Amino acid sequence: MTIEELVDLLTLDLSNEYAHWHFYMQAATNVRGLHRQELSEFFLEQAASEMKHIEQFRRLITGLKTRRGIAGGVPSDVGSFKSGMTCPKALLEAALQMENDVVNNYVLRHSQAENIGSCDVDATYVALFLEDQILDSRGDADNILEMLENAID
Repeated sequence: MTIEELVDLLTLDLSNEYAHWHFYMQAATNVRGLHRQELSEFFLEQAASEMKHIEQFRRLITGLKTRRGIAGGVPSDVGSFKSGMTCPKALLEAALQMENDVVNNYVLRHSQAENIGSCDVDATYVALFLEDQILDSRGDADNILEMLENAID
């Protein structure tokens, strides 16, 4: 794998970060039922966190493109996300799946960055960046898992 190929994959990841933001915004406004207000606030906090991820990924990609003279790096569309749900438990389950998928994806991406080589400063930077993303998303997944404990349908 090359840095150019890694930038292409990170651009797909950015597209998914946009999708996650859309999911959380939609969840915040669609959630109904018991604890609707608290869950709406939670989803809005998650959306704000996704906005930070979007900015971080955008800056990472722009930095890599600028340093290496790489073209591209701008997502052509937003990744797919589950929509139209209103049930608190279903929304939390979808969020949990999304965060677990992100963790698995970023662990793979971390490995790909490391395989470029330890002497490549850009690849090392990407690997370190992804470690923070993994920690953040894993923490979110664990938090959602606790929220789902003893959840009522």
